[in-house]
Amino acid sequence: MPRTRRFLPLLPPLLLAAAAIGCGPTAGLIPGEATGEPAPTAAPPPTAPAVTATAAPVLPPLSLEWIAADTAAPETGNGDGDGTHGGNGANGGGGNGGEETGGAAEADAALARSVVQIVAADETRDPPVAVRDGSGVVIDAERGLILTSAHVVAPFGADGARRYNAIRVGTTAEPGGEPQPTHRAVIAALDPVSELAVLRVTERTGGAGGAAFGLPEAAPGDAAVIGRGDVLRILGHPGLDPSGAATSQAIAITETRVTGTRGHPSIGDRAWLKTEGPLLPHGVAGGPAFNSAGELVGIAAQIAYGAAAPVAHVRPLGLAAAVLAEARAADPAATWRPPLYRPGAAPGTGAAPVGDGIAVSEPLFARQALEESDRRDLLEYARSFGPQPPELHYEFVAQGVPDGARVQEFWYLNGVIQEQFSAEYDWTYGSFRLVSDRIASANPDMGLPSGVWTVEIWIDGAQRAAGRAFVGVPAPGRPAFDQLRFGSALSPIEIDRDGPPEPGAPRLLAFFSYSGAAGVERLRWAFYRGGEEVYRSPSVPWRGGASGVWWVGIPLDDGLEEGAWWVEVLADGALAVSGGFAGY
Repeated sequence: MPRTRRFLPLLPPLLLAAAAIGCGPTAGLIPGEATGEPAPTAAPPPTAPAVTATAAPVLPPLSLEWIAADTAAPETGNGDGDGTHGGNGANGGGGNGGEETGGAAEADAALARSVVQIVAADETRDPPVAVRDGSGVVIDAERGLILTSAHVVAPFGADGARRYNAIRVGTTAEPGGEPQPTHRAVIAALDPVSELAVLRVTERTGGAGGAAFGLPEAAPGDAAVIGRGDVLRILGHPGLDPSGAATSQAIAITETRVTGTRGHPSIGDRAWLKTEGPLLPHGVAGGPAFNSAGELVGIAAQIAYGAAAPVAHVRPLGLAAAVLAEARAADPAATWRPPLYRPGAAPGTGAAPVGDGIAVSEPLFARQALEESDRRDLLEYARSFGPQPPELHYEFVAQGVPDGARVQEFWYLNGVIQEQFSAEYDWTYGSFRLVSDRIASANPDMGLPSGVWTVEIWIDGAQRAAGRAFVGVPAPGRPAFDQLRFGSALSPIEIDRDGPPEPGAPRLLAFFSYSGAAGVERLRWAFYRGGEEVYRSPSVPWRGGASGVWWVGIPLDDGLEEGAWWVEVLADGALAVSGGFAGY
């Protein structure tokens, strides 16, 4: 169904009009050309529908019971969709597309030797349950280090509880064989910004002793020279089927080409490599992408873990430099303590999670776009823009959206809805899509008016994400964080504490209200007990938007102890809120 934009003379002196550019290879013109229809009075966005989760039975090959909330299988096709609100989303699985020569097959087999399967399992249950699974690549054989996607091994759920207590590493004895759980591993380092993680192998399974792999490490390459048209070979295991079907887990190899890049204001224009062709099954997440010389240049990843969502884009290897350095420098006997904080299910907002498998990235903005007949790359990603720009480019990624879902893009200027830019359409684009578009003034000489431009993405009545651009006005200065309070559990109804801290609790949480935080980029916090620091988090991306309620915490494997506790929360390096309590 075509996307419809409505006109309403909310800004009569400027007579703004919306502009959309269709550059997708299969979509033609973007649905959503301005219709000129009169618009009804803007109504408040609808409320979220109720969502129920489904369970799934036992899965091979690790004899683990699967826990999943979404059992829909992704479809096939092309899902990049540069420059469009359309396309045919995809999940094509692995495969190399045809017979290979002996030399190519040997080269692929050599690359596959460094690829492993990763299963995060809860072994307190009988039988054990697989919580998440994906792939990884050996990056340092001597130290037993594996590079993967952070989403595959994210340790905490939305309620702050640990998802699993064991990471199993599956290896393959021969090319084309099924992986077997041969090793255990722990997280050596995890970077919330690049969303990459490094695992360290600790032992063989079954008490066989030693952690030695016997697997080769991948040879690193230079991802900075990878450009449009370059061939990548992405390797990974398909992933355990949440439906319970007994599917092969042998390594699949997919050849694809780079079509462009995606960026981020705090990372640059190369935060992701976009690829063409079939999307890949979820188990490929964390798997390696090799260049034509067989060098590792990236890690395939999802925007959020989904057992029924495909993998399409690649994180460049250069983004892993810091997390690899941290893992190599760490004491092998030390325990890495992951940051515990509200995951931000609707990025850029304080909205609560819905839990239906749909994930939307925070809409990002850019000053320019490189547009050709079959591509659209945004350039110069930013949050702040000069006065009266003729146009404003934006993009977001939608993952796991079912065809037929109602999508709404609500645009606001300084909190006032702008119907002429807002849009609604039925989703027919598959389980993964990069949505790239622009808004523009009908009179380029006058440009877009100054103010805070906000776009909200709603799907099936629930807000999924929001992004803000500051046009001709400064981004908010120091945010206001207040109403600090402590707890050890979360309410199932509200994003708030469920009671005071409890003795022996596995976590301590600090809750706070916030406002004026739309310009915040990073959050960091530290906990103290008796005046001594007991935990300092890494910097994590701020996903809470302008206002709401947030929480950060400290995991306590030995339980919460009595004492004088204190927390300091820093926003972009500046102290935002601090406070404490004595006893419990």
